[in-house]
Amino acid sequence: MTSSPRNNRRARWPSADVLTRAAFVDDAGPIRFVDTDAAAKYLALDAHTLDCYRSLDTGPAFYKFGRYVRYAVADLDAWAESCRRSTSASPVAPRILPVDPT
Repeated sequence: MTSSPRNNRRARWPSADVLTRAAFVDDAGPIRFVDTDAAAKYLALDAHTLDCYRSLDTGPAFYKFGRYVRYAVADLDAWAESCRRSTSASPVAPRILPVDPT
């Protein structure tokens, strides 16, 4: 049985040369990017809700790494802060008070 050239290429990656030049770190520091599921848990939302916000361009800023969507934790915090309200009345829409007929 022969293997396809594509499978051979995968079997050789990463090459020994790449591995000898690679720099491995024990601690990469705090997590900077999270996937949609982790971002949703962080914001106490459903992942589907974030998907909808993303398609409507109303949610937190996100990054696309190829087909992968990732959120920066700092962007999640900034978006959550922008959603903060001090009253249930919308800060944009003016409140219409009843007119006193007297």
